Amino acid sequence: MTQSKINEREDPRVLRTRQLLLQAFSELFLEKGFQTMTVQDIAERAKINRSTFYTHFEDKFAILESWVREQFQLRVASRVLTGDSWSLNTFRLLILHVVEWFAEFHQLTSSADRSLIPLMVTTLQEALFELLLQGFKSVAGSRWDQLADLETVAMVTSWAIFGSGFQCFNQWDEQTETLPPEELADQVTNVLMRGLAQALPTLSVRAVNPQL
Repeated sequence: MTQSKINEREDPRVLRTRQLLLQAFSELFLEKGFQTMTVQDIAERAKINRSTFYTHFEDKFAILESWVREQFQLRVASRVLTGDSWSLNTFRLLILHVVEWFAEFHQLTSSADRSLIPLMVTTLQEALFELLLQGFKSVAGSRWDQLADLETVAMVTSWAIFGSGFQCFNQWDEQTETLPPEELADQVTNVLMRGLAQALPTLSVRAVNPQL
């Protein structure tokens, strides 16, 4: 990346415009849904011109991905990682907040926007993978000979967590009975615990408090 690109990304004016666009997108998503909003709608709500939108995002789908990542950071990551510690307590809370995020998103989306779910799940899984990999490194260390194994553990774990959340999403759509988020988080943690204990023995000896 060139220095000019780095400076551009760090320019407060650029960051502020990008945040205005994300805020406008968020408001419109809640008001009218993704399918019916247009780039012009987003630009007008953010009080910028249409061409400025395209200097920040390629299209509606690009800003959707950025918004999903921002929501993950606000609603999941920032609520789980309050320090440098990483334990099975952290892991359980992460699962709990992911499931709760799916519940909130299910309430917010219309049937017309359900076609976005695969894209959103993929984007969220990537964000969760990055978060898990960072956390697992802090537990197991960052030796280069461990990197590939940790990536595999983080990848499998992230998909297992999202599989649970996505299954709940489908059950909510079908209006079938589901477990409360807290109970589901406990069950998923218990299922994954044995595999993680083998892959990351240091993690397995950390205390787990099911009441958190």
